[in-house]
Amino acid sequence: MVLIDEPKDRIGGLPADSKGDCEMRIFILMATVLALALAAYGRPAKQERGRPTALLVSPIHEAQVVRGDDGKDHVEYELLVVNAVEQPVTLTSLTVLDPAAKELTRIDGPVLVAATQTLLDKKPVAEIPASAAVSVDVDLIVPPGTAPERVTHRLAYSVPAGTSTAVFVDPPVIDGPEVAINRRPATVIKPPLKGDGWLATTACCTPNLHRDLRIVVDGRRIETAETFAVDWALLKGDRVYEGDGATNEQFYVYGADVFAVADGTVVSVQDGKPDATPNKVITPKTLSDFGGNEVMLEIAPKVYAVYGHLQPGSLRVKVGDTVKVGAPLAKIGNTGPSLGPHLHFGLLNRPDMFTGRSLPFVIDSYTLAGTVDFKASQGDTLAVISNSKQVRSVYPLHGTVQNFP
Repeated sequence: MVLIDEPKDRIGGLPADSKGDCEMRIFILMATVLALALAAYGRPAKQERGRPTALLVSPIHEAQVVRGDDGKDHVEYELLVVNAVEQPVTLTSLTVLDPAAKELTRIDGPVLVAATQTLLDKKPVAEIPASAAVSVDVDLIVPPGTAPERVTHRLAYSVPAGTSTAVFVDPPVIDGPEVAINRRPATVIKPPLKGDGWLATTACCTPNLHRDLRIVVDGRRIETAETFAVDWALLKGDRVYEGDGATNEQFYVYGADVFAVADGTVVSVQDGKPDATPNKVITPKTLSDFGGNEVMLEIAPKVYAVYGHLQPGSLRVKVGDTVKVGAPLAKIGNTGPSLGPHLHFGLLNRPDMFTGRSLPFVIDSYTLAGTVDFKASQGDTLAVISNSKQVRSVYPLHGTVQNFP
């Protein structure tokens, strides 16, 4: 074997006289890698300039869907709107768009004013004061099964003309935000009541005390504990009580039984709160005063049924009891901050009536007997539009009358 000495000056295993070729190869390699990277990821995105706006808009949480007894799907959510300028701002329209930018609904005029409310005291406002925050309720009504996975928005507003803000935020339009829609089917339950003439005095989906309840939790989020909760009174003819309604016993609903809407386990009870006097405002002194006497059932993982304002001494269950669907639980009273006897019922995602989120539910079967026109009603006489239609797996909308088997 003959050994030949190679030059000692080597670069990367190449003879010294190949140094220039090596540098060229490295340059070509780097250029190739850069070209491949650009091909894979595209050119660097052009940075959006953005523009000033008078409002900060964000969803309070994801949207929820329920099938109403009008046969339509109702998509429910709220937008938190913060005025970030020194002048009042007036919302002029809110347009809801699907992912393809198709207009699904447009809210404006008196409907938008009614849906735009101060956060916690739920007062409708025509304009948002400087440095104030409001919630805009959205009730998006779509044909059954057509709710998209998400929606976005176009919010138009106005500020006082001739101010520096008017120049600063031109044009006064905001595109966004995007809201995800939870399209999980609503929980199917049996009715919590029996008999005819049950009026949903407070329920989803138009603005009212339940639909508009918002509670700040841990300083971090806003929860909606009563969006789909229902207050039921008992209607006979066109009234919910006889005489002047000065006593609980004059209300037709007082003392009626309430029933388990599904098989479940009792996780919470509260008794001993006295009945209130009708039409007398009571200020709660402790947190436990708000719902009066209550029963709460766990009917599925992270699904809790709550019954409120129950008659003292009428509760038939205790914590830990297992109950079957249709089992009597208690009687309807007027306990807690209540202006008259009624049943408060709803589903929550945790066993807490304040920090839980209201869950949509549908009742398996009942007769839709009519609807009350609250605006046309006078005093204690209600304007009832009679109807009779058998419905299945739907939610009792605000103002509707149900006959339960």
